[in-house]
Amino acid sequence: MMIEVAKLRPKAPAAPPARKPTPAPAPPPTPPPLPARAWKPFSFQRLDKVPKAQVRLLRNLEWMLPSVRSTGEVSEAVRKRLSEMLDESISIQAESVLMVHPSRLRRFVGSPAFLGVLAPVPSKARGLLEVDIALAHWAIDMLLGGTGEAVGLRPLTDIEEGVMTFVVLETLKALAPSLDAELPKLRLESIAPSLEEALAAMSEEESLAVVQLEVRFAAHSGYVRLFIPESVLAVAGPVAEAPIRRRRRTADALANAHRLANVKAWLRAEIGVVEISSGDLAQLRERDVVLVDGLTARPDKGEGGTARLRLGRGQAGYLDAELVVENERFQARVTGIVLGAAPPPGAPLEGGAEAADGGEGGGDEALPDEPRDDDEVGRPLGDDALDEATNPGAGRIDMDEAQAEGADLLNDIPLQLAVEIGRLPVTAEEVVGLKVGHVFDLNRQVGEPLDLSVNGKVVARGELVEVEGNLGVRIVELAG
Repeated sequence: MMIEVAKLRPKAPAAPPARKPTPAPAPPPTPPPLPARAWKPFSFQRLDKVPKAQVRLLRNLEWMLPSVRSTGEVSEAVRKRLSEMLDESISIQAESVLMVHPSRLRRFVGSPAFLGVLAPVPSKARGLLEVDIALAHWAIDMLLGGTGEAVGLRPLTDIEEGVMTFVVLETLKALAPSLDAELPKLRLESIAPSLEEALAAMSEEESLAVVQLEVRFAAHSGYVRLFIPESVLAVAGPVAEAPIRRRRRTADALANAHRLANVKAWLRAEIGVVEISSGDLAQLRERDVVLVDGLTARPDKGEGGTARLRLGRGQAGYLDAELVVENERFQARVTGIVLGAAPPPGAPLEGGAEAADGGEGGGDEALPDEPRDDDEVGRPLGDDALDEATNPGAGRIDMDEAQAEGADLLNDIPLQLAVEIGRLPVTAEEVVGLKVGHVFDLNRQVGEPLDLSVNGKVVARGELVEVEGNLGVRIVELAG
């Protein structure tokens, strides 16, 4: 049977059975909200409450006992003298310092103990020195040629008491050179036979500073306690600018200068300072002129002069500097270091050039330098123009009455606007090494705009101009 090939066609594959759509998974059930947890404030129950007055007294203790409060170590001269007497290496370290009432001394003083009554000269108050009785026996035995063997905890004999008195006197003698001449000196007045007699000498004191020292020599260790009365601590701190404070501050800075290598601040060279209100500062705009009296340099003419170099906030003092021009760049050479409070607001820099004669240059004024597009050339200075001249931006604020009244309060906030000829970053380590004769490159070329700053923050840049015989800074750019 013949079948034409053209009629042969492949059978279409059978269609797969239709699949039922897979239902979407049901969302997980929402957990019920957790009940609100009541948070309770945590408080430390066993912390001792220390009044501020006691903290102040403990700070004064550092001036009586150098390094004990700051590093925990006693004067090197004391350790050296004790090592010579006992022929052993001595280690003395402060363990604790606290304030207590005289009635609580029984909790600290052991029995028996060596008790010396201290008389801080020229004060009439009395303090107390306690030496661990075991430590006293060891020290006396070694001084008398023994080997420092342990003995029973018994009171000292008269001879042993005399030997221990000699040790205390030599210790106080070695401590004296490290104390400032203006501060009270510790003098051994007598040996108290009992704690009751020692307390009688301190009956009028409100509190005592208890300084506990750990003493180690050879294989022995013990404690020594100093009880210093509040009346002595109250007068122990020198005045704020006393030479001893400056020496201590300098010594600490030099000892820790390596830690300050990465701490940086701006050193600003100021050639003028003027007082301005916050309201006037907020309304300054480009092309306004701020009149400044007593500029100490004329950078607009490429001339040097003097400047004050202020670091950071500039509240601890400043550096006097001479401004010179080298290769069209301004440099400042330090001529003096002045420590103390900042000058009063608006005070001109000493030694600066006076304002040009003619006209009254108000230090807090800001004047328009040139007529603007909306000004009439040759217009007389009437009341409106006068208001614009003494209050820059007057009439330019569009606000309702409530806002205007609030803005008027800004005029009661005085600010010091400083004219800077340059600034540069310095590290705290470099500041510690500053000396007279040091030269700074201010990174400012002749003819570049000056900076105007408030509290060290640049608020505008400007150029020096003369307005009717007065020097001023015309704003060319506002910061921010």
